[in-house]
Amino acid sequence: MKGLVGASALISIVLIACAKEPIAGRGTLAVHGTADEAIRIAVGQELDLTVGTVGPGEYVAPPSISSGALRFLDAQITGPHLPSGPTQLFRFQGQSRGIAVVAIRHSGNNPTIRDTVIVQ
Repeated sequence: MKGLVGASALISIVLIACAKEPIAGRGTLAVHGTADEAIRIAVGQELDLTVGTVGPGEYVAPPSISSGALRFLDAQITGPHLPSGPTQLFRFQGQSRGIAVVAIRHSGNNPTIRDTVIVQ
């Protein structure tokens, strides 16, 4: 189990809030790090999630979103271009106050990313 946790941390560069509270205004919140963190954004604010993989495959768009509080905008492959696998940017926007659980599935063996987004 310890190896799985370590591998998971290496596999994903994902979803850690840069701040516990939303950034003022309607700017974009960029997030990098480890999974399973609550991310807070404001209604109308954009959320950029950067994820990375190790090995073949990529994270699949569109992701699953549990409520209409958050809207998926798009996904694209972005830099840095690493030999281990693609780096991807998933963009979302807060639509209404509420909580949404985002699940981003991988086409290969990397774990599914699941995180909670609180739209205030």
